[in-house]
Amino acid sequence: MFVLRTMSFIFIGYCLFFSGCALSALSFDEETQQPLTAVASKIEDKITQLPEEHLMTQGQQRYIDRLLSEVLDEQQQQISVFQQSLRTYRQSKDNDKNWQKVKLGYYSTLSLSQSKEQLLLRSTPHIYNLVTGFGPDGVTQFKSESLLTRLNIEFYLYKEELNFHRFIADLKISPVPVVVVFFKVFIVILLMKYLLKNSQRFIQSLQNRIQGTNNKSYFFSRIVWYISRTDKAIIWLICITFCLRIVSTLPSLKNLIFLEIFIWWILGGAILVGFMVEFAFQHSKRLPKELISLRLSTIQLFVWGFITSGLVGQISAMTLGKGTIYAWIFSLIYSFFAIATLYSLRQWKSYIFSLVDSDDEHPFLVRWAIKSKDRWLTSSLATILVAGWYLLIKIQKRLIASLSEYTFFSHALAYLFRIEVAKQTRKSQIMNDLVQIRGKETLCYVRLEHDESLVVESYAKQEITELKKYLHSDKPAVCIVSGERGIGTTALLHRVIKGVDNATPLYIDCPLEGYQGLLEKLASHLNITDEANEENILKALRTSEVCYLMAFDNIQRLVKPRVGGLDQLMSFTNLLRRVYKSHRALLAIASSSWRFVDRARGERLLFDLVSFMPRWSELEINQLVDSRILDEGPYALSFDSLALPRQWDKEELSEKDRAKKGFYRILWDYSDGNPTVALRFFRRSLFRNEEGVQVNVFKTPSSEGLDKMEKPMLAILRAIVQLEIATHEELRDCTQLSITEVISTLRYFQSRGFIEWSNEKTRISDLWFRNITDTLHRQHLLVK
Repeated sequence: MFVLRTMSFIFIGYCLFFSGCALSALSFDEETQQPLTAVASKIEDKITQLPEEHLMTQGQQRYIDRLLSEVLDEQQQQISVFQQSLRTYRQSKDNDKNWQKVKLGYYSTLSLSQSKEQLLLRSTPHIYNLVTGFGPDGVTQFKSESLLTRLNIEFYLYKEELNFHRFIADLKISPVPVVVVFFKVFIVILLMKYLLKNSQRFIQSLQNRIQGTNNKSYFFSRIVWYISRTDKAIIWLICITFCLRIVSTLPSLKNLIFLEIFIWWILGGAILVGFMVEFAFQHSKRLPKELISLRLSTIQLFVWGFITSGLVGQISAMTLGKGTIYAWIFSLIYSFFAIATLYSLRQWKSYIFSLVDSDDEHPFLVRWAIKSKDRWLTSSLATILVAGWYLLIKIQKRLIASLSEYTFFSHALAYLFRIEVAKQTRKSQIMNDLVQIRGKETLCYVRLEHDESLVVESYAKQEITELKKYLHSDKPAVCIVSGERGIGTTALLHRVIKGVDNATPLYIDCPLEGYQGLLEKLASHLNITDEANEENILKALRTSEVCYLMAFDNIQRLVKPRVGGLDQLMSFTNLLRRVYKSHRALLAIASSSWRFVDRARGERLLFDLVSFMPRWSELEINQLVDSRILDEGPYALSFDSLALPRQWDKEELSEKDRAKKGFYRILWDYSDGNPTVALRFFRRSLFRNEEGVQVNVFKTPSSEGLDKMEKPMLAILRAIVQLEIATHEELRDCTQLSITEVISTLRYFQSRGFIEWSNEKTRISDLWFRNITDTLHRQHLLVK
């Protein structure tokens, strides 16, 4: 599209430029040197003294209207004088005195026409419409300008006759200038024939050179290809232009430059039509032949109409100025385009209405248009309404689809979408007969991770590639990967150590017991029979003939957010650094704990790479959730109970797919790109009724109470998040609160469901995990 627009602007610009050159070349040589009548010269002086249009007062505006009336009267008199002088010259052509009178009449009427044009542009709308309209005054001016046009044509014919006689006389005196001109024209013609014969070869060579020198040469290659489709017309246009320019250098034939206007409009228009038709055809190959033919015919109709209108309007403006005939011509042009538009609408009507399904919900005007499409009086208006509405919907979809690539806009769209879903669901009143499925039964419908679970390969692809550069090499390395709980860190560890060919992979999940439990697990994997301590593990790794790639998960269990809480992590990292062989280690730590570690000793913890887990995109969440449910069988889910509005950024989908995609968007928005949270709330969205298991919009807990909570209580919540699972004593040490305050606060949390207990240790409830982390993030107490 850019190529077409650029080419069209170039041709129109060239046409206007050369036309202006032709007019100025003629006027400068003659108009400024020809005498005018006293009245015409006086009017010119008055117009030059007028102020700028935006500076005029009401009195000056009335003066312009009176001056316009004076110009019209004087023009009528000068036309009569010009007509009489032409009649006199026609009877005695050899009289030079009569020819001077003819020239005086011509240039005086020309000056008055230009003065009238300037005054019309500055006059009031009422006066302008009066002079250029279709009333009595307008008809009078039309007859006057028509007579002047006939007289001007007669003047130019006599003038060209004189120029021809002068040309013959100059030729008899010295034929050298003519011979030189014709020699130049002959050279141009030879070059034109050569180019016509070899243009395709030159274009193909240029295209090969562009493609060979630049890998990103598609744009320039397409430009050259479009030029190759109209190369003959372009060569003819250039050669004719050069020939006219050469011939017009002869003083007697300089008026031939006027032909350049016609050449550029006609040939340039033909080239432009060729470009547009070729572009439309190349982008319509997959469409039916009838539609391609309709599209090409419509383009040709409007482009040729534009070219014809431009040519007629420019010639009219150059010869008569922008007066009554010029206004009438443009009225006819507007009428032509209106008729052409109505004709095109009738041609396109069947196709436009085929794009709109009459059974779908549409605005009132669109429904009226569908019903009125076969009525003779309203069919065109109905086609315009449907075409405009369909185009608006398409633009809307493209715009929102482009904006949806930005995360913040997708979240905003999902929020509005969720509100609309809730409204429509309440209106449908389908919640009365639904019973929520709870407990382990939900795992039958939304399955847990298993050996054949889908691995979303696109997730964290860049981070995995960077980690493999260090961990799959033959050099020692210690890397850190940090992510939110449930973001998929464990799956990433397995993907990194999978497929390593120069080391033996080991996966070790750090136990809740802490550092000593981790050493015991590591010793077990290394087949150490002695006591599991640092010395034995270090000795085994140094003397081992096998190179290990060790992945340690949940290392945040070595971190306590208190004074001296990094001792276990420091001991473990020092152990890994003291191994001199090419063993590699990858440590996974929760982002809530890593923030504490980084602030406390980040500059003294030297790792080869620290990588952060990105949040899951909407598409990745969709793929994962879709792989955990079944479409058929006894555990298949139904989305029919969801009253979902249409999504602007989605193409036309079936009702089932539309409901599913819309619900997945809500899951992605609430989970904030956390797949575990998304799956957890998916299981809370399962309800049973007589028809089977239905998916409905889940209810989220309100964060109002959390936002108003005191800072010490929020500090305890932050400590639980960082510790993952905590006792009373650990929370006391991490928050510096008394044991009584900790116990009272935990009881408060338990009564509201914020926490869960297991073996005298507490953890954040799955239901409240996202609300609590969001609140701590807003309070600047935690980085998610």
